[in-house]
Amino acid sequence: MKKLAAFLVILTLLMASAVPVLGEGVYVISENGDAIKIFEDAAVTVPVEGNIIVVLGNVTVKSRVYGHVVTVFGDSEIDAEVTGQVVSIFGKVTLKGGARIAGDVISIGSLEKTEGAVIRGQEVRILGESVNLDIDAFSYLRLSVLILFMLAVLLTGVLTLLISRSKYSIISRNLEKNPGRKMVLGMLSFIGATSLLVILLLTLIAPLLYIILLIMAAVPACIYIGRMILKAFSQKNSIFIEFITGLITATLFKFVIILIIPQQSFWLGSAVNGLVNFLIYSFGMGILMEHHYLNNNRSNARKES
Repeated sequence: MKKLAAFLVILTLLMASAVPVLGEGVYVISENGDAIKIFEDAAVTVPVEGNIIVVLGNVTVKSRVYGHVVTVFGDSEIDAEVTGQVVSIFGKVTLKGGARIAGDVISIGSLEKTEGAVIRGQEVRILGESVNLDIDAFSYLRLSVLILFMLAVLLTGVLTLLISRSKYSIISRNLEKNPGRKMVLGMLSFIGATSLLVILLLTLIAPLLYIILLIMAAVPACIYIGRMILKAFSQKNSIFIEFITGLITATLFKFVIILIIPQQSFWLGSAVNGLVNFLIYSFGMGILMEHHYLNNNRSNARKES
């Protein structure tokens, strides 16, 4: 019954994420002190021990942050010390006179630095002072679908990590073991699910279940990608941070594919994007399948003993 209730809540969130709805937003604090806000602005007026992550909202930092400050589709205004990095994806970064950034400042969008602001790491700007993309209608549609899917995965991932914390803790511990087995299991599962979709394509429920399956598979895959990236900076990271880092990385990679590959080469772009999606979803399905298989083995072993 609990699993059914969780599934219905997730489905409701997915439907809500497909339309421009304004609400109170989502606010999560992890066990490591990380603060995650979605569809909501954040104001840091007291010291924060972890990272600050804001998606579809703006962040204002007036007090010290002992971690990273990450914004996605929002603006960042920093007027205090940040011991980690400042990362902005499609937004504006403003560094006031009191800003002291110990790490790098990475901005996909505009970056404004006031006199007195200090960046001890590197300053990286991508796409210049503003994001003004000259793309055709079809590429714009692909980007819109990509962003909507990212939001659906983000909401689903945060919710499932909260509801099934113990399950994903077990998955997290076994995440780096036997990646080859996970990929093979995932590829077989992905091919089987896609074949079943083709057979049941005329029914209304099959495409919906297939999309939900892809979204659920993307969650553990993004956790794995995020862990591989963050291991270069720290061995201990919150599973929420790993998930969001992996999701942003995968989305940006697909975004770059859409922009870099000439818009006339439709089949080449579709093939590359399809291959990336196949690998991500297959690996995610493999992680879930392996977890299910190991759980069944443990249950059978307990019954026999």
